[in-house]
Amino acid sequence: MRKMVTVHMRFRMVPASRPAVRLRALALGLALVPWTILSAVAVEPFADAVAVWHLANLHDSAGADSGLTSDGRVTVGVELAGSEREESLRRGGDGRVADFRGGWVSAGRGANDELDLTGRALTLCARLRDPTGEWNGPLFSRHGGHARLSYNLFATTLHGEMAIGFELGTDFKPQPLQVSFPVARMDAAAWHDVIVRYSGPRLEMFIDGVLVDEEWPVGPLRQNPSIPCLLGAEVGADGALQARRRLLLDHAALWNRALSDEEIAFLSGGHEAVARSEPALLGPDDRAVREFWKPRGNAAVGDCMPFFDGERWHLYYLVDRHAHRSKWGLGAHQWAHASTTDLVHWEHHPMAVPITDEKEGSICTGSVFLDAGEYRAWYAVRSIDGSPAPLGYASSRDGVHFTKSAWSQTLTAPYTGASARDPHIFQDPRDGLFHMLVTTSQADVAGNDRGCLAHLISRDLQTWKQQPPFIVPGLPGEPECCEWFEWNGWHYLVFSNGGIARYRMSRHPLGPWIAPAVSAFDGNRCNVMKSAPWHDHRRIGAAFLPRAGGGYAGNVVFRELVQQADGTLTTRFVPELMPKTGEPLRLQPVLPEAGPTTPAGGFVVRSDTAQSAMAFNGLPHDLHLTVRLRPAAGVTALGIAFRGADDDKLVPILRLLPVQRRIEVTGEATLTDVEGLGAEVALELYLKDDMLDVCLNGRRTLSSRVPPGAGDRLAFFSEGGETRVEALEVRPLVVAEQP
Repeated sequence: MRKMVTVHMRFRMVPASRPAVRLRALALGLALVPWTILSAVAVEPFADAVAVWHLANLHDSAGADSGLTSDGRVTVGVELAGSEREESLRRGGDGRVADFRGGWVSAGRGANDELDLTGRALTLCARLRDPTGEWNGPLFSRHGGHARLSYNLFATTLHGEMAIGFELGTDFKPQPLQVSFPVARMDAAAWHDVIVRYSGPRLEMFIDGVLVDEEWPVGPLRQNPSIPCLLGAEVGADGALQARRRLLLDHAALWNRALSDEEIAFLSGGHEAVARSEPALLGPDDRAVREFWKPRGNAAVGDCMPFFDGERWHLYYLVDRHAHRSKWGLGAHQWAHASTTDLVHWEHHPMAVPITDEKEGSICTGSVFLDAGEYRAWYAVRSIDGSPAPLGYASSRDGVHFTKSAWSQTLTAPYTGASARDPHIFQDPRDGLFHMLVTTSQADVAGNDRGCLAHLISRDLQTWKQQPPFIVPGLPGEPECCEWFEWNGWHYLVFSNGGIARYRMSRHPLGPWIAPAVSAFDGNRCNVMKSAPWHDHRRIGAAFLPRAGGGYAGNVVFRELVQQADGTLTTRFVPELMPKTGEPLRLQPVLPEAGPTTPAGGFVVRSDTAQSAMAFNGLPHDLHLTVRLRPAAGVTALGIAFRGADDDKLVPILRLLPVQRRIEVTGEATLTDVEGLGAEVALELYLKDDMLDVCLNGRRTLSSRVPPGAGDRLAFFSEGGETRVEALEVRPLVVAEQP
């Protein structure tokens, strides 16, 4: 049977004053269509652009002619050849470019002022190249200073490295919003397609079709009629014009709408080209969620909200782009989502609760509650104007695709409504009453008794009545990100204070609550841990290790909660979620006289010798280490140094302080109230990049960032006495593909 092929082509008329442009567009349109794929529907994003400058000349090829004027140091119509020409044509270009050599061109306000865009939608596109690879200077702007700026595409040093950036000005605040991408992560001397899409509540930056950064605006595009639209230059706040030194520009275009994903892919060379660019720009796509995982690019894991529905373990988490600085510091967090049925194979799902309204400053932490087959994701919305934060929920029948409900409620006196966040829902098994706990403060109370968990009750999950505070922990700040759960006859209330997850316990669902002797789950760098059940009566928690240098969000950290006979809880690693390892390594002792030549045979570190450390070479950069330490009486400190070099002084990374009952990681984390440091200590740890994860005796855990180091030396030390080191085993971490 003969295959029928349908050919769909669209033509748009070009003003008669430009017949060469019209004929060239027709010829290119016919010549570029591969006859093997003529059944594809044409994508023509340039067809309704406000302005398109193809730079074969200074004319605008879209609608009214918003032609360009040049300062004379720009050569237009430079012919491309070979693959460069083919790639230009593939994107709807004409194979000709403008060569900027310290010059610039201006479109002014455009024909009939058409470049004075208004409203809440804009797309900007530029295909460009810096032959020098320096990328330092203005690209495509209507600037005039940050308080007047409409839009600005530029390259400059941001956060210590050269980056391509974009700023959007709206009438909400004088300071524009900014998105960017480091030049070091792309081929600096190659052609790149840069597209920025503003679609109301969302601003996105695409490099070569790949989403690399995003922000969340408020308000319509700022009007800036006194500043011209410039290519290769910008006007500063003082009115002075700054031009860049070198630039090749294939085409530039503006739309007063948000282009579709399909159109962005077309302007970036097609889906196959975009797929090739993704790993180059964002890194490998590691979809297997495990210890230290984070999304690709500049996205990071914030507060985690795990949930188990009896079959699937869901990891809902706040995804963060700019260390809580998005949307003028409001955060602009959204609920991202991955899930698993075995803790090994993972699925990544669409955003569970996204920002869909510009008035949403951030979708705060919350909880998922399953009732009669309906998943409800409860959350609070940080308001953009500081007004009381509405509590709301999104509903789903599968736990994946959620729809926001119109229901909302705010806290009233005696609670502080503006700080309301992190709602958690549970049901009292005795009477079926629903309870909602919300982080906030008591408005008329001072000191450490101010922060509390507000308490609301309901019979139908719709009508909620305020109650007195559920708990006032008496700690500085507010108890955040709480959860309530029952486990083998004990009831637990977990909340975070200063980022550290703490818990209270009770034999009764509503208390009174007992503070155990050790109430913290982890050290001071494992932030906001919440947990969910798992098969075989297990319970697994998820938290985040903040990014290097501090600030909000980073990499995910998992913990298994273990219930002791007295009801207290301890933490240990989750075997299924730890990094994969290779075979044990044989390390080479640096000082064989300090002990036997085989580490596995055990050795003694003595503080009364000239060299107090026992060191080994051959340490892999990323590793898994297990060891048993036996400090003698009187030892005041013992521990391990990693990644040293031959000429390094010993810089301990992990220090155990028996007298102080304390563990420290250099420059970062501490773990207090640690028992048993003066007796036998079984240590297990993972070191990956700058992240360290430690488990002590299978009962206490600590995660931290560590100082950089490129050496291959491992050393043990002991102060105030000798420590015997036994059962040392080091394995390299290996890259494991998603099973």
